[in-house]
Amino acid sequence: MMRTVLFFGLLAWFSVHATPAMNVYTINTEDRSAYHAWARTSGPAMGESVNASLVGICKPITGAYHDDDLYAYMFTDTLADALAALPGNDVMKAEVAKLEISRKVTAREVLSLVKTQSAVTPKVGQTDAIWNTLAHVPNIDAYVKAVTAMEKAFHKNGFNDVGIQIFVGHSGGVSGMVMSGVIAKTPARLGEAFDSLGESWAKGPYRAVVAKRQVVRGLSAMCETVYVK
Repeated sequence: MMRTVLFFGLLAWFSVHATPAMNVYTINTEDRSAYHAWARTSGPAMGESVNASLVGICKPITGAYHDDDLYAYMFTDTLADALAALPGNDVMKAEVAKLEISRKVTAREVLSLVKTQSAVTPKVGQTDAIWNTLAHVPNIDAYVKAVTAMEKAFHKNGFNDVGIQIFVGHSGGVSGMVMSGVIAKTPARLGEAFDSLGESWAKGPYRAVVAKRQVVRGLSAMCETVYVK
């Protein structure tokens, strides 16, 4: 579903050697703090059990469909690992059984990574701000080229701590759609990068990005890494 995928233009950092992928789980719970604490404890075991590269959880800031939603995500080096993880396994079931609060998984989605970023390197316990834009993109290769040029312009003009990566959705309402995720340490830093889009050095690259997509929705979140392989 669209509501699931939009929050995860996240912190991919591994080398693209197969088809890196990401599973996203939309979680609805009245006690998000307790779920978040459980994810910190159980996320590593669950990630190891499915050969994940990274596991984390996001709390939406803007654009959420429901105030009680959280978004758990799991990066894998291949689509094979991502798809194998979706049904779950005995380790995942055992960890879920430790959860003492009510929660509902409302969606499970799969995406593949088509452009990575290196400006932000995830570490366990680290939090990062993201701003994701879901769009219809007729020419993905041209869009990746335009976004890469925009990212390079950021890095040349004082924003080398801001990264952009791109995913393609494979399931639900985002099948075949493209999601770009801008990543920085804080929401304020994201805002500074967006403010700079009116500068002379940014106008050309940004126009090229805008011309190659039809935006459907934009969302933001704070995300915490709970496991790194």
